[in-house]
Amino acid sequence: MKPIDAMIKARELWLRNRGHHSYGQGTAVLGLLGQPAANARVVCLVDKEDRHIFGCNVLLTTTPASTDWTAAERREHSWGMTMSHTHPAFLRDRIGWLITIWVADYAARQPDPPQWVRCRVPHPRLMAHYRDELGWQLVRTVLDRDRRGVALMQRRPESISAVSALIASSMPLEVS
Repeated sequence: MKPIDAMIKARELWLRNRGHHSYGQGTAVLGLLGQPAANARVVCLVDKEDRHIFGCNVLLTTTPASTDWTAAERREHSWGMTMSHTHPAFLRDRIGWLITIWVADYAARQPDPPQWVRCRVPHPRLMAHYRDELGWQLVRTVLDRDRRGVALMQRRPESISAVSALIASSMPLEVS
């Protein structure tokens, strides 16, 4: 848990130094560790040799309940990806891309795969990165409770054969 805490603190400091917010998500991620839930898993990208944490997020294996999604969208079988954090020391290493392709591949390989993996992205530049670099589709932009724009995005699950060459595990990391 300490390496995840250190990675999250480094990311939150990096965000603050650039005038961005983390919305308290780091605390929420840490709160989920060691408390497994049927529909929420903390997924981490870890170096097997030195156990260095490159990034993590929370994968919700049920349809996101947010009312920002329409009733029809909430009826679709989808998963949520939320609370994503990547270590700022590895910005050029495409950690977000690795996490995205792993999630897409992992979802596609399930016995009952979702139609979509969905997420909320709180910053226009990050939304453009998800769309242009990571293959997510912009569904629409909504206002959060602070009247800031939040992008609702989705990506189809897809089996990606090369994932196993990049990421050794096909299971979410269980951290306690």
